[in-house]
Amino acid sequence: MINSTSSDFLIRIKNGYRASRKSISAPASKYSVSLAEIIKKYNYIADYSVTGDIKKTMTISLSYNNNQPKVTEVRLFSKPGRRLYEKSSSLPWGKTKDSLIIISTSSGLMSQKEATKKGLGGEIIAEIW
Repeated sequence: MINSTSSDFLIRIKNGYRASRKSISAPASKYSVSLAEIIKKYNYIADYSVTGDIKKTMTISLSYNNNQPKVTEVRLFSKPGRRLYEKSSSLPWGKTKDSLIIISTSSGLMSQKEATKKGLGGEIIAEIW
């Protein structure tokens, strides 16, 4: 049983990179499509597509830099038993300068940098680097 859509989705991407796959599949939902859009915007994946009418599935195309994976690690902040919320002034910075921290705000999912610019806080979902 999957407890968290976001953690399952992000771990599938990380494992796909570790297994040197060109693409992976994952269950599709509005939330996972929003996550894929943010990850694509910051060039951690090449592209994604949603297929199926009743049982929707996403196909995510992975991209590499000189045969090196773009995603080497995923750190999950919020988990089903422990949600982590922060104000915009106290959002964490990434482990590296290229890290992507995903925040769920009242205006939808966005990166930590976007949330700080807009002055929005929210639930800290994960960090990708």
